[in-house]
Amino acid sequence: MAYQRKAGSKRTIWKINHPSNLFSDVEWEFFLKQRIIAVNGKKELERLSAMRNGDYFYLCHGNNKSRVNGGVKLIGRIIDDELEPCKSRNSWFQRHYEMVYPIDGVPLSGIFYDEEMKIYAPNHFGIVVDSTIYEISNDQSAEFEEYILEYLFGLEITDLKGLWTANTVSQSLTQPPPRIFPLNMIFHGVPGTGKTFLTAAYAVAICKNQKLAETPDKNEYNQLRADGRINFVTFHQNYGYEDFIEGIKPKIVNGNIFYEVASGVFKKFCENAAKNPSENFVFIIDEINRGNISKIFGELITLIEEDKREEISVTLPYSQKEFTVPKNVYIIGTMNTADRSIALIDTALRRRFDFIEMLPRPELLRENVDGVNLQRLLETLNTRIETFLDREHTIGHAYFMKCESLSDVAKVFINKIIPLLQEYFFEDYETIYKILGGKFINREPLDDEKYRYTINKDAFKDAESYKL
Repeated sequence: MAYQRKAGSKRTIWKINHPSNLFSDVEWEFFLKQRIIAVNGKKELERLSAMRNGDYFYLCHGNNKSRVNGGVKLIGRIIDDELEPCKSRNSWFQRHYEMVYPIDGVPLSGIFYDEEMKIYAPNHFGIVVDSTIYEISNDQSAEFEEYILEYLFGLEITDLKGLWTANTVSQSLTQPPPRIFPLNMIFHGVPGTGKTFLTAAYAVAICKNQKLAETPDKNEYNQLRADGRINFVTFHQNYGYEDFIEGIKPKIVNGNIFYEVASGVFKKFCENAAKNPSENFVFIIDEINRGNISKIFGELITLIEEDKREEISVTLPYSQKEFTVPKNVYIIGTMNTADRSIALIDTALRRRFDFIEMLPRPELLRENVDGVNLQRLLETLNTRIETFLDREHTIGHAYFMKCESLSDVAKVFINKIIPLLQEYFFEDYETIYKILGGKFINREPLDDEKYRYTINKDAFKDAESYKL
């Protein structure tokens, strides 16, 4: 007989245990990050299935003090309607939840239960009645409040409603936070304008739903990537739909080759975001213009539009499953305009993204580095490049940001600036000579008004050479 929910409960609360004898520390960490509870066994699965969207529970990792990551972890609230197979454990099933307490979203650490053994308490391990997953009855609610909620969390049952009011639940469980930034953005500009650097700052701000910081916190960025809320890919000529959305890929089992449908990186990212609708997720595509956009995005080029998010779905060609792009997924691309003009970008892509131009900012550079005025140097270089070519092939300030000595400036010029100019002007040394002047490049006359051009390495050691 299937498990029957306890009658008459106005607010159902459960105990969920991920016991220390069944879960490794790595698995504990994985399930916490994914906001998943998982069980196996017939009785446990019946109870997991009986949990409703909106039910509360408290989660413990056993009560073994010898395990560093053990003990009571959090209070959560179920956010899906039915259980699904656990992808990381065969024969196990899972449910998804939002964390209610602690309110900062960080699970508790080192909280253990030392009071009288109760069936709903962390120190009850299947004696007489299995309590891996247990529903608190109305008759037990007062005792549960005293022994568990107050003792472990400092809360009362009525506090749960205060933490999650009806409006908050509706907003948090089904809608992402109010948007501060556009859903789809592309930062475009010449090399060295800090496009990739800026994506990190935007990604952190979007995930935290706060204003943009001038300098991203690397630790925050790395943690958000580890948590799966930020992903970073680079497009190239061989990048395809199979890598991005889904495709058929070979798999070797016992020496035999099988072919299976495998999800691409963006599809996996969207599926994870859909399970956490109250949080923002950011997918970064570096060098977005280097990929074949139509080939990579396929039918998703329609789904990423703001008014199509979660409103329109498509049937994917390989898996034949319905798919839509969640509202809480932000897409940030970078584009080097020296490689390709915006005018040449796929029209469908241009229409769906906000384009933000990144210009060279000489004012960010130092005015005196061993006698070299970096601000004036960059301004002069870019003015001359625009005269001979165009503004989409100027030079960004980032090349010189870390220069603290004349030696640093020389290295940038030799290893970065001159190779860039050679690329821009297709080895046209006469034009490069005119841009840099006669100090860095020697020009020796040959017959028939031709010249031999050589780089004057000694000039890079003299601050006067940089006064173009």
